[in-house]
Amino acid sequence: MHVAWSAMLAPSDEVAGPSLQALRERISARLGWVPRCRQRLLPSPLGLGEPRWVDDVHFDIAHHVVQLGDAHEPISSASFAAIRDTLLSTPLDRTRPLWQIALIPRLSDGRAAVIGRVHHAMADGAAAFQVAMLMLDVDDAPETAPAPWQAAAPPSSLQRALDPFVHGAEVTSRAARDVARACEHPRTAARDALRELGHMAQALTEDLLPSAPQSPLNGPLGPRRTLVQHRVPLKKLGAITRGTSSTRNDAGLAAVAGALRTLALEQGLPAEPLKVLVPVNVRRAHEYGVLGNRVSMTSVWLPLQVTTPGARLEHVHAQTARFKRSARSEGTQAVMSGLSLLPSPLRAPVLRAVAPGRFNLTISSVPGPRTALFIQGSQLEEIYPVIPMAEEQTLSIGMLAYNDHLHFGLYSDPDALPQATRLAELIDDELRALLRARRPRPPLPSSHPQPPVPSGPTRTDRLC
Repeated sequence: MHVAWSAMLAPSDEVAGPSLQALRERISARLGWVPRCRQRLLPSPLGLGEPRWVDDVHFDIAHHVVQLGDAHEPISSASFAAIRDTLLSTPLDRTRPLWQIALIPRLSDGRAAVIGRVHHAMADGAAAFQVAMLMLDVDDAPETAPAPWQAAAPPSSLQRALDPFVHGAEVTSRAARDVARACEHPRTAARDALRELGHMAQALTEDLLPSAPQSPLNGPLGPRRTLVQHRVPLKKLGAITRGTSSTRNDAGLAAVAGALRTLALEQGLPAEPLKVLVPVNVRRAHEYGVLGNRVSMTSVWLPLQVTTPGARLEHVHAQTARFKRSARSEGTQAVMSGLSLLPSPLRAPVLRAVAPGRFNLTISSVPGPRTALFIQGSQLEEIYPVIPMAEEQTLSIGMLAYNDHLHFGLYSDPDALPQATRLAELIDDELRALLRARRPRPPLPSSHPQPPVPSGPTRTDRLC
């Protein structure tokens, strides 16, 4: 369950490329930006309460910034893919802070690569960029010296044992304040309550309760993961959406729909719609820069049953436009907040009982940087997002716009879904079909002579 990224650095005649020691020094100097990077999770006694984030008294940057491969021996693209997939298939050490950055100093094409992993308990896709910024620059500015840091003492056993009671008291106190405010302004409170109930009802009926259709994309997950990296020029997506109200993300979703439709038909399966979990960032302006999970979700149905590429794009856009006008993500967030009131031992079983079969796959559009980024003077050329797979979902897809390209991270269980490696090729096929659908057709030749065009202005011309 780690959010991750796979980044490629452009070769340069002027810069030697990042080194492990320099990368560790730069990240160490910036750890004060993200204090959570020096904290680990301390389980509660007997699992009766929430785990606590505590400073790691044994924190060592060497455990979190590592090098894979030799700087003097180039690694082929196939070897890099094997190294990357092995790393993504390895769980993070839960006794340490839940992040790691791995440097591959030299590839056979002259580039370098960096793979980052951050556990979903620590950050969602948007917040994971804060960890990535520990090593990234918008230019090659000089670095400051690291600020002194000393780990705080962990809480005592008594404090940890009291955590569930403290949490219960906080919940009761918040509820009492809400009741007091409602008594002061009953009409406003009633209006707000009705609006929230409406949002929750919409989220339940449209997103949370409807089951997903049966699909080969769903099944037990094994321990292995693989990532297919694929990017598409943004100008190609712009040519598809130009003159329409569709967005580049709509075009990306439509391309995925067409690719999965082809995959299903090739296996002799019916092309049925698929229910997609789409994470939604619900951070408020003051919450940007804060780690943790600030995501809700909605659902989109990929129209595999629709036979033409243009109609699939229109179908996708109609759904995303409708969602943007609604408050379904707020309703989902309210439902999930209600589940947080359950005692910790009950929460996981309830979620496991409700979650299976609700979605076929996850597709997340991760906000990308708008300016060029660098690592120790080497420009970041490509960056592919890795979205964790939910239970019994064998495929997740991340889309990130950067450096004039939309980067697809096609992440799957290679044993449960070996055909996922073809998705990049099929996405390209679908985008070509969408482009063909956008081109105007030449007029058909006519066997009847056309009437002459009047040379003078007509009544309509004068009105115009």
